Amino acid sequence: MKTTLLVCFLALCTLLAAAPAPIAPERVAILYNSSVPESLELAKTYQKARGIPAANMIGLALPDREEISRAEYEQTIRTPLRAEYTKRAWWTLGRADANTTVAVESNIQVLVCMRGVPLKVARVAEEKKPTAATPAAPANPIQVANEAAVDSELAVLSWDGHPTLGPLQNAYFEAKQGISEVKLPFVQLVGRIDGPSFAICQRLIADALAAEKSGLWGRAYIDLAQFYPEGETWIRSSGFQCADAGMPVVMHPWKEVFPKHYPMTDAAVYYGWYEGNACGPFVKPGFQLRRGAVAVHLHSFSAATIRSETANWCGPLLARGAAVTLGNVYEPYLGMTHRFDIVQQRLLEGFTWIEAAYASIPVLSWQGVVLGDPLYRPFLHLDGTGEKRPEDRSYRALRVAKKLHAEQDSKMLAEIERIGRDKKNPIMLEALGLIHLQRRQEAQALRFIHEAKPLYQDAADRLRCDLHVIGMDRDGGRIGLAVKNLRDAELLYAELPEVEAVRSLRAILDPPAPPPVQQQKK
Repeated sequence: MKTTLLVCFLALCTLLAAAPAPIAPERVAILYNSSVPESLELAKTYQKARGIPAANMIGLALPDREEISRAEYEQTIRTPLRAEYTKRAWWTLGRADANTTVAVESNIQVLVCMRGVPLKVARVAEEKKPTAATPAAPANPIQVANEAAVDSELAVLSWDGHPTLGPLQNAYFEAKQGISEVKLPFVQLVGRIDGPSFAICQRLIADALAAEKSGLWGRAYIDLAQFYPEGETWIRSSGFQCADAGMPVVMHPWKEVFPKHYPMTDAAVYYGWYEGNACGPFVKPGFQLRRGAVAVHLHSFSAATIRSETANWCGPLLARGAAVTLGNVYEPYLGMTHRFDIVQQRLLEGFTWIEAAYASIPVLSWQGVVLGDPLYRPFLHLDGTGEKRPEDRSYRALRVAKKLHAEQDSKMLAEIERIGRDKKNPIMLEALGLIHLQRRQEAQALRFIHEAKPLYQDAADRLRCDLHVIGMDRDGGRIGLAVKNLRDAELLYAELPEVEAVRSLRAILDPPAPPPVQQQKK
């Protein structure tokens, strides 16, 4: 038995690309608000958790609010922080041209902002009165924008004299090496541990450390929206990457988001778009993602505030158990947001959260923020190592089957089927159904989903299986059958909070008739 396990382990190792070099703790700095005691306490927690030298902590007296003016940013953050970097000999500055200096050497690669550090820099309005000679013209909204995320501005802290209008090109975009392996002294990767409360922030640190011990295992839930083809491709590709890693993937391919209270069990990864505020499964009381979860919803103002558990997306996702998320503080425009496909690919390759996030965004001095422990690596144990937890066993087995038979698809499917049936394992049988569903092999998908359903003890999991089938009927144009099954499910699961998902779908596929028009008496 031990020999077999060793062979499997070695086979997995040969199929995995080498992970990038780790980021040394001494190359990480921490910024906190010295006017807020909890900000210092959070900074100390993180410093100890990641073994960062205490000398790498910087406290500045900052406004305790999310939005500040450009003048406040310059006076309270940028200028004193640059002075600290120079005082501590963290960088060597050199001339890029007559008006610009940048770091030509830097000891700091990552800066971590703690809750209490302002989030965003407000727009400075420019008043220009048109004249007859220079009539008003439609402005390019990108090139006149000077509002930005504080963190994205700090990424180019060493660049003295850079323009504040519009974005700057990100030299780390699409990087295939870790930040420790590339020579970009003029860029630092800036993330933040922030959220609706300091208690949630403390949990983000603890969850990242805990998840790294065992690895992040569970399902991926991918919420498409048929909105813009570019973003749709990113999100769909993220799901394919999760499936390639052996993760069960639930794709929601319709224009509406996952319905209210959808049974999103064991959610380790979530990518979706394009609603303004958290909705669907995330409004169910008590709903929690898996510990260490990566969860992101793309929206122009997903991080307009992160101090709320209900407004926008970033705060609510963190409040519901996500360890990390991404967002935008102001309108970023789709082409200048984080590309989820690159994020997910880099994470699966072993990059840290901050490296994956910065490799995925083409611009800096713009609107993006990266939330959660920047040094978190959720998929460290795809090689089968790490602490073994009973709740991860099925997902680990799927990973092994996928990787051992990566070049022999039929053997991979047969192995999952054999284990699922021998062990009466509904997770593996449902996963097999989802694989066939994504391949548009409806008969096979139905067979395995029907096998999985009665093996689940939790009624919410059985409902999810029914929703898979209803979705197939919907896609196949069998709307009458889908509506009948929704009506049956509404009766069968009437006592579950998740029945709201059934009612939401029924309202779409079988909307109530409008009230009769009453004729007014003459």
